[in-house]
Amino acid sequence: MKTFISTLLLFASICIFAQPETEVYLLDLERSGNDFKLKNAINISANPGYDNQPAFWPDGKSMIYSRTVKDQTEIARYFLGSDKTEIITNTLQGSEYSPTPTPGGKISSIRLDTTGLQLLYSYNLKGQSKVLVNDLVIGYHAWINKEDIVAFVLGDTSTMQIINTKKGTAKIVAKNIGRSLHKIPGSEGFSYVDKSVNPWMIKSMHPKSLKTQSLIATLEGSEDYCWTPNGFIIMGSGSKLYLWKRSGDWKEIADLTSEGISRITRITVSPDGTKLAIAAE
Repeated sequence: MKTFISTLLLFASICIFAQPETEVYLLDLERSGNDFKLKNAINISANPGYDNQPAFWPDGKSMIYSRTVKDQTEIARYFLGSDKTEIITNTLQGSEYSPTPTPGGKISSIRLDTTGLQLLYSYNLKGQSKVLVNDLVIGYHAWINKEDIVAFVLGDTSTMQIINTKKGTAKIVAKNIGRSLHKIPGSEGFSYVDKSVNPWMIKSMHPKSLKTQSLIATLEGSEDYCWTPNGFIIMGSGSKLYLWKRSGDWKEIADLTSEGISRITRITVSPDGTKLAIAAE
């Protein structure tokens, strides 16, 4: 048993401390006809360590992200326009990752405990938590509706599963996927990256019929993207951001090299489409 616990602790330490040094940036996203411009980049985390996985609150007035606090990550909330940041959690036994607003006004987040236990929790805005899914090791997730999530589930073979958080049921619907999962605006469906094909493909899936549709091949080596409210996709590659419109191809809309950014990962757009947040090295 001691050997088992030591192995888990080692695994947890590797997961926590092997994270890259990243920052969260906020930019203005402006549209003029068919053209998009990004400007006024602000480093809203400005903090040593792993600051990542931003997500806008539904009202667009704040955003949440994982922020390094005393050698572990907590859920932080940044208020647009005020430059105020509050730390929501203070989890002594573990770190929070991938904080995501829930349809019910709370936060769902992956918690990796120092024992190696990794579960999806629900948090209120005071940081009080309870287990949301107690029998699956979830790496990434997105809400499809008020009860269902689509999740990247770790195991001997990683799978994509649709999980009903009320009934506790789960269904495997794909394998060999990427980490970027999203509800598609104006649709019941969601999107994911299929890594079983070459090149990797962004696909959509309907949660009931499980019907899939290929949308666009990813930029080479990239898997992080997001949807704009009007149904476009923005994806990062190195220091650049690209836009995809249906029936079109990728079009470069920004190069953030001048901001000291070399590698863009997580991307999200505000509900009104006027702000974009990224995590980047």
